[in-house]
Amino acid sequence: MNSAIHSLKELTIEIRSLPRPVFVLVLGQFLNRLGAFVFPFFGLFLKDKSFEMSEIAGVMAALGAGHFLGPVAGGYLADAIGRRNTIVLSLLSSGSSLLGLYFIDNYILLLALGAFYGFTVFVFGAPASALLTDLVPEEKRVMAFALFRLAINAGFAAGPALAGFLYLKAPILIFLGDALTTFAFAGLAFFYLPHGLRTIEGNASWSSVLANWVTAVADASRNLAFRRFLMAVLLMGISFSQIFTLLAIFAADRGLAPASYGLLMGLNGAIIMLIEIPAVQWLKRLGPKRVLMCGYALIGIGCGLFSLAETLFGFVAAMVVFTVGEIIALPIGMAYSSGLAPEAYRGRYFGLRGMTWALSNLLASGGVWLYGEMGASWWLLAGVFGIAGACVIGRK
Repeated sequence: MNSAIHSLKELTIEIRSLPRPVFVLVLGQFLNRLGAFVFPFFGLFLKDKSFEMSEIAGVMAALGAGHFLGPVAGGYLADAIGRRNTIVLSLLSSGSSLLGLYFIDNYILLLALGAFYGFTVFVFGAPASALLTDLVPEEKRVMAFALFRLAINAGFAAGPALAGFLYLKAPILIFLGDALTTFAFAGLAFFYLPHGLRTIEGNASWSSVLANWVTAVADASRNLAFRRFLMAVLLMGISFSQIFTLLAIFAADRGLAPASYGLLMGLNGAIIMLIEIPAVQWLKRLGPKRVLMCGYALIGIGCGLFSLAETLFGFVAAMVVFTVGEIIALPIGMAYSSGLAPEAYRGRYFGLRGMTWALSNLLASGGVWLYGEMGASWWLLAGVFGIAGACVIGRK
């Protein structure tokens, strides 16, 4: 009992010692993810609008293409115009473009706006991670990133469940709610976040953007640990992304109502909200590569277990395994990669990390089509990628 009380006191002291802007980011991200209604239901929304599975896969691929390009801009802008300005720009443009996705029925326009929306959403990650790294000393970054994820998942614990009920009432409500919470975060960021470091001087031009990216990529190419981390993330991300691109369609095919699916997705956030912070307090004492290897493997196994899910209980069991892997791997991975990023290239390093996640999303979007061809067996194959990522990060 005394050791538990002592650990709780240490945890409280460490959290309270973090700079105030960290809590602004945490609050803003909570609001944003509480209202992240659209993405978990987007595939189902398109299916209900009578798009074919191949067309839905195309839209998901367009989102993934935008996701890939977003970190290129976000990483450069984070170092050039400041972290705060880039965050605000991302939030305002993504909230606006999201609303447009509801009203478009033309497939070509949907692909174009989907790519733009994906681009603007993924501008956010690099400056947010860079600002947290600017603000927090290395020994406290695991906790800072864990709090940031706690905000994401605390919002996500309630958001999808609420979205399920809103979707049944009127699909437009999930688009309106999502956009409004995104705009609220933009307001918080503009008034209460600092600019953060700016390591690129001079006026922006295509040549300067290219030159600055070339120097950052050259530095990263010599960083073996960072290269290996990116490869592991790419493989694991293919497993991870299935939960957010395919699961809604698969759950509907297995007879789960939208409300039940929303509760299932909320379970992911609720588990993370309840146990991730204490788990991270213990996990950060271990070697990060061992932790990542275990987490990536569980993500792959959890993904594969969805192939066996026939009832709500089966879906819950698979989600629990997947979520434990996520808890183990993702906050440690964010802190581990931040320690690999030199200060001069910090925004662009995080841009490279975001591009890797985006590429995994782009590759994972093919899972919608492959599921249409292979059925539930696709989940087993998708899970193999997570296990492969574990093997890569665990190499000596």
